[in-house]
Amino acid sequence: MAGAIREIVFGAEDGAVQNTALIGGMVGAGLTNRVIVIVGLINAIAGVLSMSMGTYLSSKAERDTHLATTDANVSSTRTFSPGRDAAVMAVAYAGGALVPITPFTMGFINPSQAIRVAMVATGLTLFALGAGKAIVSRQKLLRSGLEMLLLAAAAGLAGYALGVAAGAMFGVDV
Repeated sequence: MAGAIREIVFGAEDGAVQNTALIGGMVGAGLTNRVIVIVGLINAIAGVLSMSMGTYLSSKAERDTHLATTDANVSSTRTFSPGRDAAVMAVAYAGGALVPITPFTMGFINPSQAIRVAMVATGLTLFALGAGKAIVSRQKLLRSGLEMLLLAAAAGLAGYALGVAAGAMFGVDV
């Protein structure tokens, strides 16, 4: 796990925060659960593709640069695996992105209730991710968990505020 911690943290955090902010904006704009789920899933799939491709290419570039600049007689402790990095990123991003979508799939919950459940679930997920990162990196659990949670909360609130503004400006009625 320590070898893939960068991809796990980056992927899960980005998937959860990106989709939570997007979903918050859609709730703020007054969209229905059905629209939120469809757009959230499309966003999750697009994010998985984008993030895994970007991870593959950047990991490959890092490996190639390292090989080009390292003395052939010096061994490196860093192993490069662009394919593995991309796969870990894809799974982590998908896992994070699905957390805030799930409450909207429950037909008995309206969007204003579902966003509350999504925020709590995403917050707990991100706090746990930050705490897990702290365990691997031997840092303080509470500080790392709160750091992840608070940064994500700011993004989620910004997404909701943008959705409210867009709904008011453009008169969205879906």
